[in-house]
Amino acid sequence: MKNESIIRERRNRYDKSFKEQAVRMWMNSGRSAEFTAKELGVSVFDLYKWGRDMKEIKQVEPERAPTTLAEYKEKVKRLEKELARVTEQREILNKAAGILSQTPPKR
Repeated sequence: MKNESIIRERRNRYDKSFKEQAVRMWMNSGRSAEFTAKELGVSVFDLYKWGRDMKEIKQVEPERAPTTLAEYKEKVKRLEKELARVTEQREILNKAAGILSQTPPKR
């Protein structure tokens, strides 16, 4: 009985946003649920359950390719902005990891 409560406490909790993204990734990737679940580090049973719970997220249409030069330029600007944001986040995480991995000074 005690072990069951410990197992339940260790169970991961995922927010709605994560669940939606996981189901979209599974549905749009063309890969199996098992592969997608393993890639995300979640249970395949959870992925199936989230898919059933989110019936409105069936097959989301992939983003259509730009057709005009202006659309391509707009997409490039958007992607450059996103890349800059992700690069900044990575640099912050690397600095934080470096700080946290340092041994504390001896007193």
